[in-house]
Amino acid sequence: MYELSRVRLYSIGPAGARYADTVLDLRGVGATVPNPAPTQAEFFADEPVGPPRRPAPAGVLFLENGGGKSVLLKLIFSVMLPGHRNTLGGASSGVLRKFLLADDCGHVALEWQHVQTGECVVVGKVSEWRGRQVSGDPRKFAEAWYSFRPGPGLSLDNLPVAEATSVRPPAEGQSGARGRRRTMKGFRDALTEAGRTYPHLEVHWEEIHERWTEHLGDLGLDPELFRYQREMNADEGEAAGLFAVKKDSDFTDLLLRAVTDTRDTDGLADLVSGFGNKLGRRAELIAERDFTAGSVDLLGRIVEAADTRTRAREIHAAAERRTRTLARRLSARGAQERERAADLAHRVTAAAHAVTQAETARAHSASVAAELAYRHASLALAAAEKSAAAQKRELADARTLHSAWQAAESVLRHRAAADRVARVSAAIQEAERDAAPALAARAKAAVDLVRALHAAARNAENLANEEEERSAALQEVGDGAYRDSTAAATEAQRARSEIGHLRQRLAEVEQETAEAVRAGWLDDSAPDADPARAALAASDAEKTAVAAWDTARETARRATEHAREAAAAESRAELTAARAADAATAAERAHESERRTAEGLAAEQRLAELLSLPGVSGKRPTAVPGQRTDSDGGAGGPREGGLSAEELDRFADELRELLDDAVSSAERQLFELRTAAADDARILGALGDGGLLPPGPDVLATVEFLGEHGIPALPGWRYLAQAVDPADHARVLAARPELVDGVVITDPDSHVRAREALSDAALLPRSAVAVGTAAALLAPTPASDSGDVFLVPPNPAMHDEHAADEERQALRARTAERDEEIRALAARLGKDRELAARLASWRTGCPAGRLAELAATAEQARAFAEETEAELAEARSLRAEAEEAAAEAVRVRDERQEAAQKARRAADALAGLAFRLRERAGWQAKLRELADDAVE
Repeated sequence: MYELSRVRLYSIGPAGARYADTVLDLRGVGATVPNPAPTQAEFFADEPVGPPRRPAPAGVLFLENGGGKSVLLKLIFSVMLPGHRNTLGGASSGVLRKFLLADDCGHVALEWQHVQTGECVVVGKVSEWRGRQVSGDPRKFAEAWYSFRPGPGLSLDNLPVAEATSVRPPAEGQSGARGRRRTMKGFRDALTEAGRTYPHLEVHWEEIHERWTEHLGDLGLDPELFRYQREMNADEGEAAGLFAVKKDSDFTDLLLRAVTDTRDTDGLADLVSGFGNKLGRRAELIAERDFTAGSVDLLGRIVEAADTRTRAREIHAAAERRTRTLARRLSARGAQERERAADLAHRVTAAAHAVTQAETARAHSASVAAELAYRHASLALAAAEKSAAAQKRELADARTLHSAWQAAESVLRHRAAADRVARVSAAIQEAERDAAPALAARAKAAVDLVRALHAAARNAENLANEEEERSAALQEVGDGAYRDSTAAATEAQRARSEIGHLRQRLAEVEQETAEAVRAGWLDDSAPDADPARAALAASDAEKTAVAAWDTARETARRATEHAREAAAAESRAELTAARAADAATAAERAHESERRTAEGLAAEQRLAELLSLPGVSGKRPTAVPGQRTDSDGGAGGPREGGLSAEELDRFADELRELLDDAVSSAERQLFELRTAAADDARILGALGDGGLLPPGPDVLATVEFLGEHGIPALPGWRYLAQAVDPADHARVLAARPELVDGVVITDPDSHVRAREALSDAALLPRSAVAVGTAAALLAPTPASDSGDVFLVPPNPAMHDEHAADEERQALRARTAERDEEIRALAARLGKDRELAARLASWRTGCPAGRLAELAATAEQARAFAEETEAELAEARSLRAEAEEAAAEAVRVRDERQEAAQKARRAADALAGLAFRLRERAGWQAKLRELADDAVE
């Protein structure tokens, strides 16, 4: 179990209850830790005295209304109960966001000490506004939680909330944080670095509510206890309000939520079972409770009587001891006072001499202080100039880096496109090289195939002729064998059959002869037409037709090869034309892209304003740097109201310099305006809705320091406005201007203590701050006023409410005007930075003269594309002519092939007819023989 040991609040809280850097220390006043764990102290830490002690078991915080009591509880609960709705005071979802200003990075750190071992653990929360802008959007409110075990390297005193932290713990009322406040990211990085350097710290960081709640449970800090505390303090009333239930079911729900875990149903069942057992033994327990209560009441009375007697005896003995001690101290004090009176008499005399010496030393010290102030100012000026130069260089480097990062994406895209183009070109060339042998082999294989087909056709024709001749011979042999077998039958049947057969063959021969005559193969006009001679003539005609067919076939082959070559030339021309068209398109696109980008930049009205071109309202018309006038030809002048792309290409460097100068000037002006706005906001915040102008920061720091030490004090201006009659203001100002602009101590008895406290504090204000009592301020004006020193009339708003109201109205009006000017200047500065980055990025990708080069390249590519298109058209016409010639050659080849086949058929038919005519003569002779035999 842990107890709260310390609380540290840094830069958080509402405007009326801010915690700049506050530590609530509850350590070392409780009981002794029973089993202290060994700890290693810091290098500069003081040695511990005695055994470690637990924190205070209870404490009371006295603050006036609005002093920050509820704020403290809300901040503590925000660490132990994460979430906007777990804050004190109900379901207000935005109460924690009201505790942070725009530039704040608020910290709430709690140090817990274990009651048994004395080990400590620190849990905390850090929150800030994203973008340093207060917003109503809860997503812009960033918060995170962390924990670590304090030890060498990191503790609650030296949390890295600022850029520097004092090594030793800060004094009471002083902050150990030095330098500029860290952002949430910087704080996390510092915390993580400390965790890596010192592993024993066990640094843990979370940004999710549920995980942080689980981590608290792992550490041994139960968030449920704080949930009950929040419910008891929901309306900032008594804790009894938590148990003010209206019915039994509400009390049951409260009891179940308090003692059970909703995720543990077994535990709930055990709890209900135990409660039932207790209800069963209720009568026995009530009787036992009544007996115990009666016994305790009687024993309590006896104990109270014994305690009363013991206290009375102790009081009497203590009174006797104090009386004797007082008598001894009074006698000793009398002797001391007499000695001090004599000593004071001597010291008064010595003080008179010391005053004279002090006056001389004061004059010398004033001269030394003036010289030191001069040298300090000189060194501060040199350091400031050096810092300004370093910041200017850092700003230039940051701008260069910003421009480089903006241009990186375009450069990467350009490089990726160039790589893709190179890879595609290489792949095309490789494919062409790989395909060239295959194309040549395919053409050669096609030629060989055509030749082989022609040879096979010739061989087939020869084979067919040989087979026909063999078939005729075999047919003659078969006919003879058939005749012999027929003669071996019967003579009569042979004769009849032979007669019928011969008659039929004669009819067929006559029919074939008629068909040959009709076909024109025989001339029937000649009485001695011989089919054999006609067959020889047909054979000669067949040979002539075959030769013509071979000639036509060779011509067709040459025409086909010429057509194929023309097609290949056309393919090459198409590929070249496509490449030329792609190159022309790519060049035109690149030129159009760069030109569109340049025209988009040139159309910016801001460039025309910087150059004071004609057509821009409120600007004096001047010439573009380096432009030509009408007397020089008028071709280089700017367009009305803007720039052209070519002019932007020529004057981009001058425009970048003008934009850089404008950005630098706007940044300086914006810094000055924001500084003045911060000063006015501080004054207006101090004025609020009513009141006076605030005194100087040194006076406020002095009053705050005196208040921390319990010395009542007010700024002189406020005391003058509150305690002095307005009619006497001028007199008091003229009499004691240093006290009016200084600090007035309202309690005269605290004057000496205030001097000692301020002497030991070493506040080192930058102005002379006079401190005096109210009586010194209201003392009458000395009569010996020479008038050599006069007072500049101060601002009446320092002590007059009406003048403060007028000053407040003037400040608000001036603040509104300055805010409007800041917004306009910031918007213009952002646009100038964006325009400068765009111009720098464009200039990086498009150097000077690049537009002209792209235009010339596009024109050349376009001319080359036109030439390749003309070549492609010529190749297509040649291919068409070659295809027509090839088609004509094929047609002639087909016609001559058909004529050769027709001549072959005629020769075959005439040869068969001549053979059959020869057979007819034999058949007629046989018929005559058969007729003679029949007659015989």
